[in-house]
Amino acid sequence: MFGNLRSLIGLSGNQLHGAERKEGERLFEESDYAGAELHLTQAIVESERRQETVDQRILLRLELAEALRKQFLTGQDSRKLKQSEETLRGAYEMASRTGQRELLAQVLDAMMTIAVDAGKADEAELLAREAGALEAKLKRRDPMPAARRMHRLGLLRQQRGELREAVQLLAESAAIHEQALGANHAATAHRLSDLGAAHHALGNHAQAQRCLWRAIRVHEKEYGLDSPEAAADLQTLTASLEASGDIDAAASQLERVLGLKLRLVGVDLDTIADAQWELATRYMGWRRYSRARELLMEAVGTFKRTGGARLAKGYEALGQLEEDTGHYHEALRELARAAKVWESVKSEHVEDLIGNLKHRVFVFDLLRQHKDANFLRDQVSALTRAAHWAEAG
Repeated sequence: MFGNLRSLIGLSGNQLHGAERKEGERLFEESDYAGAELHLTQAIVESERRQETVDQRILLRLELAEALRKQFLTGQDSRKLKQSEETLRGAYEMASRTGQRELLAQVLDAMMTIAVDAGKADEAELLAREAGALEAKLKRRDPMPAARRMHRLGLLRQQRGELREAVQLLAESAAIHEQALGANHAATAHRLSDLGAAHHALGNHAQAQRCLWRAIRVHEKEYGLDSPEAAADLQTLTASLEASGDIDAAASQLERVLGLKLRLVGVDLDTIADAQWELATRYMGWRRYSRARELLMEAVGTFKRTGGARLAKGYEALGQLEEDTGHYHEALRELARAAKVWESVKSEHVEDLIGNLKHRVFVFDLLRQHKDANFLRDQVSALTRAAHWAEAG
C-alpha cells in the first residue's frame, strides 16, 4: 500500500526517516489500523515541526487517511470515515496550493474511494472526472489509476442496482487491465470476475459466461481450485449456466472441478467428500437422482471414518433423496441412521436432532403410521424441554 505512495513522489526509504512514521507504516501492514493511526498522527505533528517538504507531508496525510478508512471498513465506525475525509481535504488543499499535480490526482482518487464507501455515487463520479482531467495534463500517464477508478465506480453502481452503468464501467476497467497487464494476469481475472457477476445480475448470461470462463482459468492456476477467487467464479458461472437453462454445462463444470480435485496428490479425503456432498445436493435440485445417489454414497463412505455432523448430514441428504423419489421407508431408514449420529454428538447438536425427529414424524404421518409418529413427538417434546432448561439454567 505505502510503497505505491512513495514511488509516486520519488521518495526513498532513507528520506522517510521519522520513527513514528515507520512504526505507523509497520502497524498498518500488520492490519493494526488503530495503532497506525496513533503513530501516523504523531508523525504529522513531527513533520510540521521539522517543516518537511510538502510532498512528504501530503504523503503522510494519505497514509493516515487510509488507516482511518480501514478502521471504518473493519468496524463500520462512520466517524473514522469522516475523519479520513477531513484528512484528505487537508492534503487536497496542500497539493492544490503547491501545484503537486501527481499527488493531487492521488488525493482525488482517495477522496473518490471515501465517497464510494459512503455510497455517494454522484460525488464519487465528480471526483473521478476531476482526477481524470488532471491526469490528462500530466506528461507521464499511467492507465491503471483510471482503471481502478472505473472499477470502484462500477461496483458502486452495481450496489445501487444501476446494472447497465455498472457493466459499462467494469468493462472499461477490465479492458484497461488486460491491455496494460495481459489477459492472464491475476488482476485482469479479478476484473473479469466482477464484470461477469454484473452481466449475470443483468441477465446477460452469454457475456457473463465468457468473462467467468476466462477468470476461472487464471484463478485456478494462480491460487488453486479451492481458493476463494476460483470458488466465487465457479459459483457465479454455474448460477449463470443454470439461469440460462444449460444444466448440462453447469453439471459438466462442477464435475470438471471435482475430477481435478480427485487427481491432486495428497488431497484430504474429507475435502473430496465435502465436494461430493455439495455436488450431490446440486444434482438433487436438478432432479438428477442417480448421479446424486452415487456421490452421496461415496461421501458417506468417507464420513464414516470420523463420524460427527458430516456423517449425519450425509445420511439426511440420502434420506431426502429417497423421499424426493417416493421411497419413504428408505427415507426413514436413512433419517434414523442420521438420528443415531446426532445422538452421539447431542450436546452440540440438540437442535439438529430435534429437526431430524420432526421430519421423521412428518414422514410417518404420510405413511399413516401414527403410533411411530406419536412416539417421536414425545421425544421431541422431551428434548425441547431439556434444551429450554439447559438455556435457563
